Amino acid sequence: MGVPVPVFVVGSGRSGTTIMAALLNLLPRVFIAKETGFIGTFHRELVQNKDSKNFASLIPQINSWLEVNGWQQRGTADGLRTFCDQHGLSGAQGLINYIWQLEARSPWAELSYIGDNTPLYVMAIPALLQLFPNAKFIHMVRDPRDLVASVLKMRFGAHEATTAAMEWHHQLGCWLMAERQIPADQRLECRYEDLCRTPEATFERIAVFLGANADDAREALRQHAAGGLKATGFAQVAQQGHHRRLSEPLNPARIGRYRSDLSAKQIRDIESVAQYGLRAYGYEFDEWLISPLMAENRLLLLRAAILDFLNRAWCRLRGK
Repeated sequence: MGVPVPVFVVGSGRSGTTIMAALLNLLPRVFIAKETGFIGTFHRELVQNKDSKNFASLIPQINSWLEVNGWQQRGTADGLRTFCDQHGLSGAQGLINYIWQLEARSPWAELSYIGDNTPLYVMAIPALLQLFPNAKFIHMVRDPRDLVASVLKMRFGAHEATTAAMEWHHQLGCWLMAERQIPADQRLECRYEDLCRTPEATFERIAVFLGANADDAREALRQHAAGGLKATGFAQVAQQGHHRRLSEPLNPARIGRYRSDLSAKQIRDIESVAQYGLRAYGYEFDEWLISPLMAENRLLLLRAAILDFLNRAWCRLRGK
């Protein structure tokens, strides 16, 4: 079948990349690994080195990324060498495919698509295209108010509404600029809200993008709703507190929780920063506000940055 086509599920953190990856893994001949995170960090080495065997020194560092992201398997220099020799691969293609297949449920050679769901690779798309010109990208986007409400509960990520909204807007901008470089048949965008409200129609579009069909999409959704998360490779991910809803069937109740989780001021702060993205993606808001950047409100931005830093530091000290 040749080398599987690389697939990257990207977007801001808490935008639905993990549930999308889990659903994709219920399609035939598709495997989306858990987050890797190392490709952007080691991009220079990956581009410059054409012999995968020379990447042995990176394996311990890559394993540290895998540990952080909940992988059970670890790479080895011997395993990399054997994999590349067996499949005739070299360079970055050999190393990254070796890592991806460590926890694959099907043999690598039987897959049509393989990749991972590191959300923040949305900020590394030009680098990913340099490594994999034929890569496909699925961009997940979510109402920033719901996204920020979720992020603020996490031990990682931003800890202040304005800062979290600015990160969302920056990452969205990275996608909008990068998608100009991606051929139309190699990219697809999905709103998290559409996946929750109309899962069959929305996921069918995703399935077709990866060579499956409507029946495959419906079966994947049926398996997920019936508790088939173990078959996706993401069962352990669902045990983490911030992914506890991963195994729940998709439904509209997942949408709009920011109304009860955020204060009126937090909502207004988010909308003032993210209103361009809100409008671009059809998310409704009551009032057009002047962006703090347009108003050159440096005091507000500095205050938000300081509060965010202090809150992050406090969470780290508490080990939370």
